[in-house]
Parts: sequence; structure tokens; C-alpha cells
Amino acid sequence: MTETTTNRPPPQPGDDPPISRRQRWRYAAALALIVLISELAPMEITLVYPAIPHMTQDFRTLHLGWVLTMVSLVAVVSLPLVGKLADTYGKKRVMLSLAVLFSVGSLICATADSFPMLLAGRALQGTAGGMVAVSYALVRDTFPRRWVPVALGTVAAGIGVSALASPFVAGWFIDNHGWQSLFWFMLGYAVLLIPVVAVLVPESSLRLHQRLDLLGVALLGSGVGLILVGVSQGPKWGWVSSGTLGTLIGGAGLLIAFVVWELRVTAPAVDLRLLASGALRSTLVAYLFIGFMIAGYGLLMPQMLQTPAQVGITYGVGLTATALALWTFPTGLLTMVCGPLGGAVARRRGARLTLIGAVCAMITGLVAAAALPEQRWQIMVISAVFGIGMGLYYASGPNLVMDAVPAEQSAVGAAMLGVVAQLGNAIAVTVLSVVMAQNIASQNPKTGRITYTDTAFQHSFILAAVVGLAGLAVAMKMRHGRAPATGGAVTH
Repeated sequence: MTETTTNRPPPQPGDDPPISRRQRWRYAAALALIVLISELAPMEITLVYPAIPHMTQDFRTLHLGWVLTMVSLVAVVSLPLVGKLADTYGKKRVMLSLAVLFSVGSLICATADSFPMLLAGRALQGTAGGMVAVSYALVRDTFPRRWVPVALGTVAAGIGVSALASPFVAGWFIDNHGWQSLFWFMLGYAVLLIPVVAVLVPESSLRLHQRLDLLGVALLGSGVGLILVGVSQGPKWGWVSSGTLGTLIGGAGLLIAFVVWELRVTAPAVDLRLLASGALRSTLVAYLFIGFMIAGYGLLMPQMLQTPAQVGITYGVGLTATALALWTFPTGLLTMVCGPLGGAVARRRGARLTLIGAVCAMITGLVAAAALPEQRWQIMVISAVFGIGMGLYYASGPNLVMDAVPAEQSAVGAAMLGVVAQLGNAIAVTVLSVVMAQNIASQNPKTGRITYTDTAFQHSFILAAVVGLAGLAVAMKMRHGRAPATGGAVTH
């Protein structure tokens, strides 16, 4: 049996004691710091993406895509372990440890003189992928119950801040100081925050007292990681190649071994009863489908808008990277605004309603994008609609999970959201890349740049929307999340 010990009784809805004005300011400051340090997770992707083309002259390799893939891979592999460590040893302690690893990785990347050294630094940065999951759990444990649903949405809003600011920040640093300056910036950002968070953010008193199931964590992380590699690299390696089949079969085998092991061990890394429960299972399935939509939008929209106008296509706008940021900034802005708003809706009407609103907004944005708009106002409206969906999405997931799992397993539950979202992203990129590759209009023989037909984007946007409909069906049928979100103050 798993022994669980807490230092306070389980919270109940409405049992918050009166809070003084000074305490309100303390909670507000702590929440702001949690949001700021959570930015490390999206920052390691959104800041680096524009720098990839500029790394070519320093690292003459055809595999620069691994600069991004490495972070996603390490995040998926480490998420289960990060969640378990946070539940066992303390959320703030693990959060600060992740920030330290991120700082070391940033330093290595900034000074890297070889491609393997750069990838090693990116691997250390990738451990920060669990930062958001740990932040959700820390908020649940330390904030007043009534604050938690909105606070969770506010943490999610930080992702919108990153999406809004990163293209402009990255452009300025790259143009004026080179791509290395991005990693120096990330290093300084983390180093400045670490001591402030250590002093001002409270630690959770909840602990899961059990032996750490390292084998279970290793089986789960490695299995998911191998499947992620196989799905993402399949189009390049060939779907029937030994590399693709080896990674997919190996990953599936490890996951089967994980299930067998977890059913036998007395202190499992992940309580499979939680995954089997309807509440958490439906949330994870919905997040898998929604992850597909988000990745589809992120993959397709920049390609469509940055393609120059030319004969044979109707969608060419030819935006620069900076112009793309100016045209699509409503996505980040509305994500930032609708995160707390989604938390408030979840607190009053239930997180399921917030999730339904998120999926509907994203589907609307994808269908509108399939019309291949060219006018700036049309793009901004689509970006705003999708941003609304993103904000509601980031607010609904953590609220659904926090009310579905015991307090002492909140970090593991939140980590599973990250795992399924990464899988949804990988599947989307793979499937949509195949659809796009079958609809090529032309290819520049000098630069190798590909121009896709109108049909390529139309079919891809519609396919992503259809997958979203599956997520909407799951959300509509969910029994969980219909009652007002309690911030985890429910019995299990």
C-alpha cells in the first residue's frame, strides 16, 4: 500500500479563513513569480525557433531541427520523473532545481563551439518542460481554495505572454547581438528569478511518502520518448525503415512493460487507477486531440503567411518574421487575457464548460484559416479567435486535473497533461507534413524552398479541425468538470 502523509487536513470548498490585505499582496506576489519562472518552459521553444536559420553558419549540419526536437524529447521523458519528485520532495524545491538545470543548459548553449555541445545544453534546458506542471501543483497546494481556479488560469496566461513577446524579443537580440545572445538572456532571466522565488514563494507542505519507483519512471519516459521519436522522424527515415519500426515497437514494448510493472509494484510511479478513472482519462484524451489542433495551427499559419505571392496560389502574403509577429500578436494577447477569465468561468460553471469553449474557438479559427485569408484584419481576427481558445484551454486542463486527482499526486497528474499534449503535437506535425507533401505546387531549384498548393493548406486546416471535433465530442460527454471547480478541494 502507498503511504500518504500530509501536514494539514484535506481542504474543503469554502473553508478559506479570512485573508488580510497584506496576505493578499503576498499571494499576488507569489503568483506573479510563479508565472514568471513558468515562462522558462515556453521560452526555450518560442525564443529559439527564430534563431534556427542563423545557426547554420556556425554549425554546418542538416540536423538543426534537433535543436527543437531535443527539448521536446527531454521534456516528455523527464515529465513523469519531475512530477513524482515534486510530489515526494516538494514542488518549490523541484521548481528551483529545474531552473538551475535550465541555467546550466543556457550557459552551455551560449558558449557552445560544436553541435553536440549545443544539443547537450538544449537537453538540460529541456528539463524545464515540467515547470508548468509543477507550478500548477504548487498553486493548488499553497493558495486559498477560492483563488486556485483563477490562479491556475493565470499561470497558463504566462504562456500567452511568451507567445506575444518572444518573436519581438528574439528578433531584437538576433539582429543586434547574434543568436548566442538569446541564451545569455535566458541565463540572466533564470539566475535573477531563482533567489527571489526561493525567498518569496511558499513551499507546499504536502508530501507523498513512498519509495521512488525509478524503474517505472524510466519505462514510462523511455517508452513515450521512443514513440515520439518514431512518429516525428518517420517521414524522414521512412515508415517501414528499421529505425522507425525499431523505435515504435521498442516504445510500445516499454509501455507494455510499464503497465505490467506498475500493476505489480506496491508504490507505483503513476497510479494506473487514476489513469483508468473516467475523470482523468477523458481529460487526457481531450488534450491529445486538442494538442493536434494547436500544433496544426502553429505549423500551418506561419508557412502560409510567409509564402510570397506567386502564380498558381491565392494565399501568398510574403510576410517577414517581424511582420508575422505583428499580424498574429492577438493570439498571444488573447491567450494571456483569457487564461484568468477561463479560470473564473471554471470556478463558477465548471472546467468542462471552459474546455468546450476552448475547443469551439480553436475549431472556428482553423475553419476560417482554411478559407486562406489574405487581408491583415482577417488574419488578426483569426489569431484572436484562436488565442481565446488557447487561453481557455490552458485554464481548463489544470482545473480538470486538480479536481480529478488526490492532492499528493497533483504534480504527476499535471505532468501527464504535458505528456499527451507532446504526443498530440508530434502526431499532428507528422500527419500534416504528409498531407502537405502530397500537394506541392513548385520547388525553387536554387534555394530548395517549397511552395504548396491552396489545397495543401485547405485540407490540412480542415483535417486539424476534424480532429478537434473528436476532442469536442470527448468534452461534451465528460461527466467530470460539470460542477464548479474547487481548486482540488474534492474527495477521491
